[in-house]
Amino acid sequence: MPVRRGHVAPQNTFLDTIIRKFDGQCRKFIIANARVENCAIIFCNDGFCGMCGYTRAEIMQKPCTCNFLYGPHTKRLAIAQMAQALLGSEERKVEISLYRKDGRTALCRLCYALYHRTLL
Repeated sequence: MPVRRGHVAPQNTFLDTIIRKFDGQCRKFIIANARVENCAIIFCNDGFCGMCGYTRAEIMQKPCTCNFLYGPHTKRLAIAQMAQALLGSEERKVEISLYRKDGRTALCRLCYALYHRTLL
């Protein structure tokens, strides 16, 4: 049986549709698997990689809270709002200071939207 690398969610048309829709809008985004611990990132687009300075391989399987981008100016309230958004089922927008791989900081507006999809 071949070894699958990089993905913890089965390939499906639902994910493909989301990727196509948001890539077409020139957005920076990640997709995470809510069924695994820490909601691991299973996809990030080129825009997100460019924004944070990490390669796709470095981002995969990290928690979707993006705690690897936190730094001294990342406010605890914003971190708590992100965690709360992940627990809820409504879309939430959070303004937060994140740090690139090279240490530069950027003020970001994140939109957390949870899409629950049961795969048969």
